[in-house]
Amino acid sequence: MKTTPFEHSCAGWGKPVLDATLRGASQVIFMNNPLTGLLNLAALAWGAWMGGTAWVVLWGALLGTLAATAAARALGLPQGEWRAGLYGFNGLLAGAALPTFLAATPALWALLVGACAGSALAARALERALGRLGVPGLTFPFIAVTWAVLALAPALGLAGAPAPAPWAAPGPWGVSEFSRAVAVSVAQVFFVDDAGAGVIFLLALAVHSRAAAALAALGAAVGVALALAVGADGAAVAHGMWGYAAALTAPAVGCVFMRASPASVALALGAAALTVAVQAAAFALAGALGGPSLTIAFVLTTWAVLLARCTTRRA
Repeated sequence: MKTTPFEHSCAGWGKPVLDATLRGASQVIFMNNPLTGLLNLAALAWGAWMGGTAWVVLWGALLGTLAATAAARALGLPQGEWRAGLYGFNGLLAGAALPTFLAATPALWALLVGACAGSALAARALERALGRLGVPGLTFPFIAVTWAVLALAPALGLAGAPAPAPWAAPGPWGVSEFSRAVAVSVAQVFFVDDAGAGVIFLLALAVHSRAAAALAALGAAVGVALALAVGADGAAVAHGMWGYAAALTAPAVGCVFMRASPASVALALGAAALTVAVQAAAFALAGALGGPSLTIAFVLTTWAVLLARCTTRRA
């Protein structure tokens, strides 16, 4: 496969962990490209600068990606996998999530490093368990370690992060408002509430795959449109809470785990719509349990679609 000048420069530096860390940042939305990862981190920085997230979320994402990547290397996990970022992306998401929901104390940072390193082991175990089914682990390791830390937080004396300001009710919806909600939905994959960051994330995707960028935007648009159609809270829709999971499902089904074609794109849009229904159930359950649903709607929907496809092929 042809490499970019940026990839050659990373190799020339002789720093495989740095290269793998950047690839881990790119693998959050299925890309294997250090430049995409660098742009994703730049989008996180932009979001923090604009107030769409806190700076500690960026530092947590960086530390989490590095911890998971270094753990995978130290534990002797397959070199081709950790160098491609396949263990780092769960670390990034967990590293971003924990300071989003918990106060950034020294105890949290120590726990964050351990949890993100543990996500590499969780990813490897899940990969082995799901291998016979032919489906990937996706972001479930991130979900598992984040839920575990949040559940243990009270017992460990970890306080919640300061509550954000209440979202104001949006005005009338037009093309501008809809487009902004789509961009924010993409950014919310990384816990960022900023449309400019969402645009940078989409550009980062397009560096490696224009199809993935287009499908992520279409998936987010499906999420926003369906949520508005069924009367979901407008402020939550405007701030990307109904589109981020569908923004992951659409490229996963449409061009990552299936060959891109008109049929796969149609299936991807249907899967994005299904994700919105699963998201509604996940929100209700998470609300009852007092925690975040994270990306579980994306994981469950994508697993269901890929398993159904495998079953159909065997029939």
